[in-house]
Amino acid sequence: MTMLVSRWKSLAVVGVGAIVLAGASIAFGQQSKKPAVLKDAAAPSATAKPEYGEFNMSTTLGSFKMIEYNDDHQPEGHLEMSFSGTVLIDTDQAFKHNRGLKTSVKFSGNVRQEVSYHGRNVYHGNGTIVVDGGWHALQFFGRDLKAKFVGYSVFRLAGEFDKNLETGFFWYSDGKKIDWGTGGNQPTCPRTVFGVQKPKVEISGKGG
Repeated sequence: MTMLVSRWKSLAVVGVGAIVLAGASIAFGQQSKKPAVLKDAAAPSATAKPEYGEFNMSTTLGSFKMIEYNDDHQPEGHLEMSFSGTVLIDTDQAFKHNRGLKTSVKFSGNVRQEVSYHGRNVYHGNGTIVVDGGWHALQFFGRDLKAKFVGYSVFRLAGEFDKNLETGFFWYSDGKKIDWGTGGNQPTCPRTVFGVQKPKVEISGKGG
């Protein structure tokens, strides 16, 4: 009886993972609207190595998505994260990376690969994941996330308030923590700094 229950639970997890993967694939495919930040962000050429930055994250309960700037500027670098929850990765086998980089995924602890479908992989459990190389998209939702990324990507963050009424934090190499927020934060790595443009003053004529 115990074996039957265990097998039923395993099948249920795989089934849920397949459904989630299908939904995530649709979500990844519906990124026709480019991030608003791109209007002012200078992107490198499609084949040149972009400038890397450092990006850190911590949340008790939340989700994030790593996405491309556009098809010619996809996420790349080194990501380490400990968590309890689910990670979905759209690897280079699902969508060729613009610089020809491959996706390397290593996991430890009580993390299992639940689904793999044409380069779209679902991992679930409690432990760590390390991702290297380049990929098309990566999404996490769960608890107790701590992550560090060195590379190039756009992030979308969404969180929930914990018992301390905090949603979590993200920060760059300067260590200054920024509220994760409940939704709408879209930081970039490396950090995009928007300067204040000074107004232009034109003198139409000389005073008499």
